[in-house]
Amino acid sequence: MEYLRYISEFIANPWVDIFMFIVGTLFISVVFFLVQITSAGMFSSKVTDISILGFKHHRKNDGKWEYRGHHIKLGFSANTVVDFNKRPGIDSNKLMSLEKSHMLFTGITTLVIGIAVSAGCIIGSFNMYYFIPARLVFLSGFWILLFAVGRMVIVISTISKLFSKNSLGGYCTAAIGRIRAGVPFEQLDLKSVGELNFKKTSDIARKMYFPIYFSYLDAKGLYNRMPEAVADVERTVIKTEKHEIAIAVYMTLIYYYSYHNVVPSKAKEYYHILGDDILKDTDSNSMRIKGFYELNCFGDVKKAKMYAAKAIEGINGFSVPSEREYEKSCIAKLNNAINNFQY
Repeated sequence: MEYLRYISEFIANPWVDIFMFIVGTLFISVVFFLVQITSAGMFSSKVTDISILGFKHHRKNDGKWEYRGHHIKLGFSANTVVDFNKRPGIDSNKLMSLEKSHMLFTGITTLVIGIAVSAGCIIGSFNMYYFIPARLVFLSGFWILLFAVGRMVIVISTISKLFSKNSLGGYCTAAIGRIRAGVPFEQLDLKSVGELNFKKTSDIARKMYFPIYFSYLDAKGLYNRMPEAVADVERTVIKTEKHEIAIAVYMTLIYYYSYHNVVPSKAKEYYHILGDDILKDTDSNSMRIKGFYELNCFGDVKKAKMYAAKAIEGINGFSVPSEREYEKSCIAKLNNAINNFQY
């Protein structure tokens, strides 16, 4: 009992709590990260993006890694997608099943490892001779267990939001699955957030859905619906956010304010929020967006032509067929805008 009293006093020290909080966070983050990337092949997936303590890298279709800048972030993360070279012709339902299974496997494996390490730390701390190391080991086990359970809760919550048929997240995930399975954007027949009228639609779900829905409107030529979609997502924008979903929203808004509704001040605002994320992005869609930005916000035809050429140069290795065809149509619009630009 005396030993436990000392430990409780040690836990009450805020500096120790902060330090061990960081230790627990990093340990579980590293475990989850390693399990996710090493198990990707088991679920016919490949790693496309990684972030190590905020240093971001993107894997291009040719297999080369591209540095995408740094944002202060504690922890490790990765993004994986189904590799269509391994599973050609996969339907959208099977695709979503693979992604869900990969998420569950990563979460459960991380939880099991966390419990095992936590148990070892807590039991081992009672057999250590020196008190301070024993207390540190005990606290390590405590935080590791807490974060392992927390990460599993996040996985379950994410799956319920992304794959539920009665939520915007599930509706969006289904649309993404159809795109990856080869359905052209103009054939998606998507509805606006207002028309869907799902209950308790979160801001993050609106942000996730916006680029997909906007691209559908663009491909279908439903330009009159764009202002409503833009107004809806702009109400959710927090300009300090720099996660992947927010970046996709900013990119789409730059395109909108540089082409469909040219407002240079708005386009520049979102462009500067992105910073390195758009400057270092060499994918065809980024090049195309930068081309419209330079053309209509600065009147720089030379730069616009350069970006259009780079967009075409990388188009054959860009994303999946449906996105590639949509991107080709957007690049054609950029070249048409360049040819008809009024000095």
